[in-house]
Amino acid sequence: MLHVIYRSYGGENAKGRPDYYSKLLSLASFTRSFQEVRPGDAEILFLNDGPIPQDRLQLMEKWGEVLAYSNLGGKGSIEAALAIPVLRKWPQDDLVWFAEDDYLYLPHALNNLIAAAETFPDASYFGLYAMIGSRLPNGDRSDDRVPDRWPQLVTTLVRGQPWKPALSTTGTFGARVKPLVEDRALFQWAIRAGGAWDHTMSLMYQGLTPFPMAYLARLLFDRTATKSWLRRLGICGARACLNIYQITRFRQRFGRKLVAADPALITHLETSYLALGTDWRSVAMSTQQWMDLECCAA
Repeated sequence: MLHVIYRSYGGENAKGRPDYYSKLLSLASFTRSFQEVRPGDAEILFLNDGPIPQDRLQLMEKWGEVLAYSNLGGKGSIEAALAIPVLRKWPQDDLVWFAEDDYLYLPHALNNLIAAAETFPDASYFGLYAMIGSRLPNGDRSDDRVPDRWPQLVTTLVRGQPWKPALSTTGTFGARVKPLVEDRALFQWAIRAGGAWDHTMSLMYQGLTPFPMAYLARLLFDRTATKSWLRRLGICGARACLNIYQITRFRQRFGRKLVAADPALITHLETSYLALGTDWRSVAMSTQQWMDLECCAA
């Protein structure tokens, strides 16, 4: 069973967006992909923070259960989402997909996710938009907390789609219920550490050091930083404590396995970070056509 927790916020931010971007289009592309999942094999919970525009809300109510919250903020929203599998006592072997509201989906994305979970029984976490080694989904290279050695990337085809071990993914990711519940405290630590908590959490559940000493040294002695030295010292101290927590934690447990589609099957709709390998404008246009037909049918 696939449980989807779709986190949505009524407002916008100042990120650079492609001209075809809208949260309604993102939602439509997600529901279009969900439509292809076999009936009875999945459910959607829409976790809304604050008022949601009526057109989006109507689409949500058609496809799933709507949970209304207010003033959660980004961190509060993900923490509320992480509590749901525990509160609802979902079976340990079930799959959860956490979705943010500014991603565009290929129609077969969720079906491929389900197939990947069957193909990789030893994997705990899954990405449809992920960092593979030091390569970001948009093709850029990053040295942000990338281990010196990375395992050989063995490609496995899932319904013709390449999947590989991944270094990290974003706040839009999949997980099996059992490791997700066991790692809940880890997620809370990662969220409170500040910065790119999604990258931090991915490193931690794989048993990797979240903040290497070289990274902390660069942060502490960065003369171009806008934060005061005392503030940076506090941040580095907190993150060093997270390293210690990680070392203690993995004396008892091996790291989890994260696998991801490569190229990505979804994309974050931020102009600088569009995933390579797909004409996303065409996907947006076909999604709009699908949405128009859905509205006419309704």
